[in-house]
Amino acid sequence: MDFQLNEEQSMLRDSVRRFMEDNCSFEKRGPVVDKGSFDSSHWQQLAELGLLGLAVPEEFGGMNCSALESALVMEENGRTLCVEPYWAVAVLAAQTLAATRDPKVATILQTLCTGELLPVLAHEEAGAHGRPAYVQTRAVAIDDERWRISGEKAVVVAGNVAELLIVSARTSGSDDDEQGISLFVVDPKAAGVERRDIRLIDNRWATHLYLRDVEVGRKNLLGAVGLGFGAIRHGLEQATVALCAEAIGVMERALWITRDYLKIRKQFGQLLGDFQSLQHRMSEMLIELELSRGMLHYALSSLNKNSDERAKVLSMAKAHIGKSGQYVCGQAIQLHGGIGVTEEYVIGHYFKRMTLINSALGSSMHHFEKLAELERTIGLN
Repeated sequence: MDFQLNEEQSMLRDSVRRFMEDNCSFEKRGPVVDKGSFDSSHWQQLAELGLLGLAVPEEFGGMNCSALESALVMEENGRTLCVEPYWAVAVLAAQTLAATRDPKVATILQTLCTGELLPVLAHEEAGAHGRPAYVQTRAVAIDDERWRISGEKAVVVAGNVAELLIVSARTSGSDDDEQGISLFVVDPKAAGVERRDIRLIDNRWATHLYLRDVEVGRKNLLGAVGLGFGAIRHGLEQATVALCAEAIGVMERALWITRDYLKIRKQFGQLLGDFQSLQHRMSEMLIELELSRGMLHYALSSLNKNSDERAKVLSMAKAHIGKSGQYVCGQAIQLHGGIGVTEEYVIGHYFKRMTLINSALGSSMHHFEKLAELERTIGLN
C-alpha cells in the first residue's frame, strides 16, 4: 500500500485542514459544545465538501474513497479537536450500514451523505469491556414479523443528536456469541426508547440508551436475522483505524504546541527549550509519534487481509497508539506545568481527547491482553 499522498489526497487534506481551522478550532468550539457538539451549518458544509459520504459507495451517493482518505480527514479532526460527530456518523454508522448490503440502507446512506439524516450505531454495552460480540440487549420474537427489544446501550457517541438509531440486539445465542446478533433501525422517539444525554470529558456528547419493549417489525431489520455481526465487525474495524488516525493528529498537534511553548517560556533566566533534559523529553515524544504513525500505516495496510490477521494488526495498532498517545499528551502537560491542566488552555484538552480515544473500542490494556492471549494460544498449539 502506497502511503505517499497523491495530488488529490494532498488537496483533500489541505481543504479539510482549512475548513477545520476556520470553523472547528478550539477557540471557536464553545458554542458548538453548548449545543450538544453539533452545528447544523458546519454539518451541511461537510456534506457539500463530500466528506460525509467520503467512504460510502457511489451507488448510495458517496465518493467511494478508501480508508486512507477517511484517515486523512480524521487526522485533521484530531489536530483541531473537532467535536462534531463525524466519526460516529460518517465512519462508524456509514460503514456498518453499507456492510449490511440490505436494500433498505440505500435511502439512509443517501440522506446521510447529503447531511439530511444523522444515523448512529448503538452497539456498545456496559459489560462489553472491548469485546465486540458482547450483546445482552435482546430482541424477543412476537411472531414471524415482529420483535420486542429490551436492553441498555452505554455511551452511544452522538446519540444525543441521532435521528435514527442502528441497534444491535440478540435474537439467539449467549451474550458473547458472534452468531445470533441482529441489527434493527429504531426511531429515537419510538415508544419505549429513553435517552439520557451526557457530556464527556473531551466535550463531546453521548447518550445512555434504554430500550424497554420497543416493538419493531421486518421493515426495521437490516440483513438476515442473527447475522448482523459481520456488518458490525466491519464498521468497528473501519472506526478503529479512524480513531488511530485521529490520535496521530492529536499527538502531533500536542507535540508542536509544546515545542512552541518551550521556545518562549523562561525559567532561571533561560528558555525552557535550551535545557537538554527537556530536549530529550521532546525527542522521546517525537519518537512515539512516528512509531504510532507507522502503526497507523500498518493498520491501513491490514484492511485487505483475512479477518484473523486483520484483527491482530488492528489490536496491535490500537494498543500501541493508545499507550503512545497517553505518553505524548501526558508529557505535553508536564512540560507546560500548571497551565497545562487549566480549562482555558488547549493542551489539557488534547490529553482528555486522547484518553477517550484510548478507552474507545477497547483500551490499550484490553488489546495487550488480547494479543497476549493470542500468543499463548499459538504457543499451546
